[in-house]
Amino acid sequence: MLFENIKEAFTSIFSNKMRSVLTMLGIIIGISAVITITTIGNSIKSTLNSTLNSLGGNSIFVYLEARMPESEEENESWDYPELEESDQITQEMIDQLLTSYPDYFKGVSSYVPFYNGQAKKDKNTYANLEAAGCTPNYIENAKIEIIRGRSLTDSDSDKMKKVCVVSDVMAEQYFKKENPIGEPLSVDFENGESISFTIVGIYKYSEALFEDSFDTSVSKKDRRTIMFLPYQTVIDLSGREESGYSNFQLITNPTADLAEADEIANTYFSSLYEKNPNWQVTTFNMSSDLDMINTIINVVTIAISAIAAISLIVGGVGVMNIMLVSITERTKEIGVRMALGANKKTIRLQFVIEAIMLCLIGGLIGIVIGITNGLLLGKVAELAIQSQYSQYADYIILSVHPSLNAILLSLFFSMLTGVFFGFYPANKASKMEVIDALRYE
Repeated sequence: MLFENIKEAFTSIFSNKMRSVLTMLGIIIGISAVITITTIGNSIKSTLNSTLNSLGGNSIFVYLEARMPESEEENESWDYPELEESDQITQEMIDQLLTSYPDYFKGVSSYVPFYNGQAKKDKNTYANLEAAGCTPNYIENAKIEIIRGRSLTDSDSDKMKKVCVVSDVMAEQYFKKENPIGEPLSVDFENGESISFTIVGIYKYSEALFEDSFDTSVSKKDRRTIMFLPYQTVIDLSGREESGYSNFQLITNPTADLAEADEIANTYFSSLYEKNPNWQVTTFNMSSDLDMINTIINVVTIAISAIAAISLIVGGVGVMNIMLVSITERTKEIGVRMALGANKKTIRLQFVIEAIMLCLIGGLIGIVIGITNGLLLGKVAELAIQSQYSQYADYIILSVHPSLNAILLSLFFSMLTGVFFGFYPANKASKMEVIDALRYE
């Protein structure tokens, strides 16, 4: 019986194609709008999460913070404490944490600036540089691509080697077509020192990562690029007595829970600094900020989707209207079916199923259009990034995909619309008197 009713519903719908399409229009618009909006919302969340995670979102920021006085009276006479060497986070502390929790942490990323300088061969061959010390994990975590040679190593830092990694822009300008790997590089720094380094690697220059370090409007010849040195080498060259850290990033394993790792790190350092009267260690990760952003995106998406779904009501009224017209046109058919033994329940079910099929087809068309719209908008966004923000293109992980939950809910509500707005016409048809229906012209 059910399959016969479905078959009759399709026959009725396709026998009046134009009228059926116009009736489904409200359903199509409503469902396609909801799918498009949820696809955009999901894509923004996915793109944001993937991009931030690839650029350090899987890190825990650790830094020393002065202990503030607990009372207002103490605050009036309180002076910001001076950071002593004994207050800093030592490499031994970090190594102990990494050894104790290998499933959570895999390394440390830290960066310390040095001086600006210039390497010069002659009047026309020179390179402006900004020297900075960093850990090997910093280069990896910042997605700095080594295109020739090697990156810095822990051994370079431990032995305070005078080695460096320079940009391809600098290498092209200074060494021309020569292979710079293994070549000495003498740099005159602004503090008056002249120091010679050995080049061990070349990284790919990226405006997106280093735009704060130099003015990209100047020519390549005069552009100041970063020269990476081993972390402890810079500490030694700076003449600093302390060799510890005041801030750094803990790199977590991809499989580790970021919130748990943050709690472990915070508990570990708090236990080490609980007796320090002036300083404490604070940890921070981006997961809470991402959760808040995702919540806001979800609320906005749901609100806009709810507004777009109002067109389903308009579509439902259209379905009710066309079903009333259809019942009036098929009054004699209804009378014949009743005369042949069809009861009220059968007649009612026939027209409810027809309304459901009408809304379901409209819903499926709307879903296809919504998914297509989402994919097209993703392509437009990709082209816009490539043309307007090309320097960031390598770091934005664009992810466009529709929401499965939204698709299933859309199908459910389109069928529910058919039931709700189709029941009244169907019930009216089932209450017809057989004699009146057979006499109807």
